Amino acid sequence: MTGVARTRTAQGDDSRVPGGGDRELRPGWLLGAALDAALAAAIHLLSYRLRFDADQFATFFPSALSTAPVVVACQLIMLLVFRGYAGLGEVRWVLRVAAAIVAGTLLASGIVWLTHGFEGISRSAFALDAVLLSIAALTWRGLWLLSHRRRVPPELRDDPQLVDRAAELTTVKGALVSLYRYRELLKNLVFKELKLKYRGSVFGFLWSLANPLLMMVVYTIAFTVILRVRSEGFVFSLMLGLLSWTFFANSAALSTGAIVDNAGLLKSVLFPRAILPIGTVLFNLAQYLLTVSVFLPAMMLWYRVPPSDAILLFPLFLLLQLVFTIGVALTLATATAFFRDVRHLLEVALAVLFWTTPIVYELGQVPERLQKLILLSPVTPFVVAYQQIFYHRAWPEPAVYVMAITHATGAFVVGTLLFLGFEDRFTEQL
Repeated sequence: MTGVARTRTAQGDDSRVPGGGDRELRPGWLLGAALDAALAAAIHLLSYRLRFDADQFATFFPSALSTAPVVVACQLIMLLVFRGYAGLGEVRWVLRVAAAIVAGTLLASGIVWLTHGFEGISRSAFALDAVLLSIAALTWRGLWLLSHRRRVPPELRDDPQLVDRAAELTTVKGALVSLYRYRELLKNLVFKELKLKYRGSVFGFLWSLANPLLMMVVYTIAFTVILRVRSEGFVFSLMLGLLSWTFFANSAALSTGAIVDNAGLLKSVLFPRAILPIGTVLFNLAQYLLTVSVFLPAMMLWYRVPPSDAILLFPLFLLLQLVFTIGVALTLATATAFFRDVRHLLEVALAVLFWTTPIVYELGQVPERLQKLILLSPVTPFVVAYQQIFYHRAWPEPAVYVMAITHATGAFVVGTLLFLGFEDRFTEQL
């Protein structure tokens, strides 16, 4: 029976993870409620701080402090009503938790309006509160879930002929270790895609520069000649955002076919399935880095923008964008395996997200009351960070750090949960 993969749970085991076992994994609801209450209170105050500058925050702080108990109570009530502390064995708990927090925010808004009115109350801060708390609540649940390994039955522990292959991939640690073991396969997939892309081409990598250069010419003519935008360094700022966006958009588009387009490989070879969507992201990352290595020095010399100390933050934000993009890729690859319409919906979503990301305009040109909402757009924190680091030669604002870390963490945890939860059902859908 060598090499046989089995998935079982020990008798009396009161937990399960996606894809195995009979019962759901349940965190202690009292401890979970206490953690959610602390997060709700902290995030409510943080939302006000992100919404207003220091002087305005001092004015709104008393209102934020007075409404915090209402917000916390409503969030906890809705989490209980929507069974936010029930079993986490099925991926449906993600929808339950998110819906509970949105409902809690709406309930709190109604109570505040009836008791206080909206004098001194920021509705934008309430919306930001719902988004940040949803991500935080999903993140701690996801990390807790992924940290609990399947228990190996006693009868299998001492049997060297039986290996529980599925159990190796049900935790973040197990998945990362497995990816590391197959790092050569991941590297070969990336290099294979690069070679195929430029095979038989006379100019090779130079074609990767053609698209951003063409877009730069088109946008320059459209905005500086036709619309007469006279902002100094507009093209530099535009290209910083456009290249970052292209990395994300291409990775998202290719990831939708990472599973469904490799049916033969999935059915014939045993390897971590996450390698496929992650490989598409790393392939686009390689192209992005090659393009940036040529584009940035040229544009900085052309516009006479010397590097500053803030450039040291580029690797940090690039890493956060990479983690965020991998999370999105895992989510899209999983969703497309079950719903083929995701590819078509993604085209529409990317078109909308492009214009809610400050690429052809700067965040400072957006009305102040809408700037924080624009920061909620998934790619905005990374684009703004690159523009501030390279063009404005400034350290990004605290809100940019917060949103970049929030987006990266939330996307990665949710994407990993969904992928590991449905991985063993992929072959059934192909």
